[in-house]
Amino acid sequence: MPLEQPRCRVSLAEAPIGGLVAVEVQGPGPFLAGRFRVVFAMGAPPAMGVDAFAALGNAPVTIEMSADGVGFVAVLAGKVENIRIDLATNTATLQGRDQTALLIDAEISESFLNQTGSQVAETIALRHGLTPNVTQTAQLVGQYYQIDHARNALNVGSRATTEWNLLCGLAEAEQFGVSVSGGALNFGPMTSTTQKPVTPESFTELQVDLVTMLPTAVAVRSWNTRSKRIVEQSAGGGVPTSLVRPNMTLAQASNYASSVLSMVRQHGKVLLGRMPGDTALGVGDSLLMTGTNSSLDDSYIVMSLVRRLNGREGFVQMVKAYAAG
Repeated sequence: MPLEQPRCRVSLAEAPIGGLVAVEVQGPGPFLAGRFRVVFAMGAPPAMGVDAFAALGNAPVTIEMSADGVGFVAVLAGKVENIRIDLATNTATLQGRDQTALLIDAEISESFLNQTGSQVAETIALRHGLTPNVTQTAQLVGQYYQIDHARNALNVGSRATTEWNLLCGLAEAEQFGVSVSGGALNFGPMTSTTQKPVTPESFTELQVDLVTMLPTAVAVRSWNTRSKRIVEQSAGGGVPTSLVRPNMTLAQASNYASSVLSMVRQHGKVLLGRMPGDTALGVGDSLLMTGTNSSLDDSYIVMSLVRRLNGREGFVQMVKAYAAG
């Protein structure tokens, strides 16, 4: 029987390419694009030559990984954005972003009059051939600011200049997350769907950063255009960090202050780990740490995941996760 070992397949324009030397994939996360870097040897078939790589252009890329060499999982779909041909080492390095780039690079051309945030997300998803994985919302876009709907259009003084910026702003207003993964646009609450039990022995490198100087309170200050008055709300105790946001109601300012304080507190305990690679863990999943017999035993939400496969390191992944409490 053949020895099972980690493998990776890279396809350009749906055609598998030979000569793969190394791959690095950063998984997409809330408000972030996934990124990739793949290195190929150039030469005789099945490897591609210099001219073939030089002529690739903005070719579509699909990267699949397998921890055992049998069951492959697609970990990124995107396009080539940079090609570096190294004639000294006879290699070609391709870099780019995943499908989030479609939204990051798309300028806004309309104001989405009388639509809710979820309707805007669905419209943008379908426009780019993405499957809408969208939680329905009730407020119209203009009601987030209590002023003219056209504020969200691309014009002088607009706060949103691309479709991605608009979606991030709408997600923040709803206290949602927004991401693109597996050909779907995700717009909804940031919830952990998978919990992976781990111990210190699960990692080859493991550190936990404990930040002692985080703010203990958040104050939100706003000017409500409709009521024509200042709105101020806070959460926590002690000297607050002040945030200014436009046209919030008292309830919105209070919810936003609590949400930001919760997010800030997550940065007080950050897990930084290196471990054997797998294809099951994803950004947004949680790691349930046990075995330290200390306060470090906690649940951590994965916010950054970078996978590498090469001849020197093998198949490894670097994890950054924030304490869920």
